[in-house]
Amino acid sequence: MRYREMKEKFRLKRAFARMAVGAAVAASIGLSVASAVEPEREAHDTYCIACHDTSVYTRSDRLARNYDELRAQVVRWHSNISLNWSDEEIDRMTAWLAKHYYHFQCPMQC
Repeated sequence: MRYREMKEKFRLKRAFARMAVGAAVAASIGLSVASAVEPEREAHDTYCIACHDTSVYTRSDRLARNYDELRAQVVRWHSNISLNWSDEEIDRMTAWLAKHYYHFQCPMQC
């Protein structure tokens, strides 16, 4: 196995371990007031930040350059880590990211 493949495999294992610990902690202490008000932030902090920090949203070579591309990235990563979100949950996460990080115009009522 090449170094790059080993590094990626380790990174993914570490990310999944973080997600498992985060889920266990959240389950044991219950939802915080902030996550009850903004569940997308809780999901973002649990699933997205486990693999990358927020700099990916503002870097010059970011993959999402408009709202539709952002939604495509949310769908891609939702599938990659097997979240099993509904279309509504994907739409809410996309709208949340568009509002808080990307500052994209939301094509629907957000």
